[in-house]
Amino acid sequence: MKNIGARGFTRGFTLIEVLIVIALFSAAAVSLLQMFSISLYGGAENENTIVTTALAQEKMEELRNKPYASVSAEARAQVPDYTFFDREVLVTTPISNLKQVTVNVYWKERSGDVKISLVTYVSDI
Repeated sequence: MKNIGARGFTRGFTLIEVLIVIALFSAAAVSLLQMFSISLYGGAENENTIVTTALAQEKMEELRNKPYASVSAEARAQVPDYTFFDREVLVTTPISNLKQVTVNVYWKERSGDVKISLVTYVSDI
């Protein structure tokens, strides 16, 4: 900053100094906004994981409370009251009197469908 005035000095900033400060503040602001955006996305992804796990556990408990003969597969369908989540039930019989039950819950992310799976075994004792 040049100082020219009564004593040979003027007070103030040159245009270059002001532009440099504005550029530095802009770069800092952009960085902070990107961090904020990333943290919001991460929070939403965590929330979806929690909801998906709860929906899978809910269905698993429902199936555990059914009689052995009533445990059957269900096609992929939207979960009631949860518009962004789909759920399916897969049932296989690896050996007689034993069913492997897999509950898959899906939700959509930018990269495609994300899936959470829970597996349990139900026997006819």
